Amino acid sequence: MALKTNFSFEVQYPADSNRSEAQRDQLMGSLQATLQPLLAAQDTEAEVAVSDSRRGSGNKLVELTTTLEDAQLAGILKAFSDQHGVSVTAFE
Repeated sequence: MALKTNFSFEVQYPADSNRSEAQRDQLMGSLQATLQPLLAAQDTEAEVAVSDSRRGSGNKLVELTTTLEDAQLAGILKAFSDQHGVSVTAFE
């Protein structure tokens, strides 16, 4: 059995985002459904939980539980960030 690790991230749109408010709201509202299959492609037991940030609707807190190595997870999150125009910041 592989060891699972918990990760915490904040996902947000940068202030200079060229996405419409409707596009931002749609992605933020579907973060769990969008991220889960990306992780499951490499870790079928990965879990994604999303909650609201105190910073407003353009920010979400994401908790990941996965067996993926840091570099694997970083690659998935980088591709996600590039595709959707969001920043993903890890909590220390």
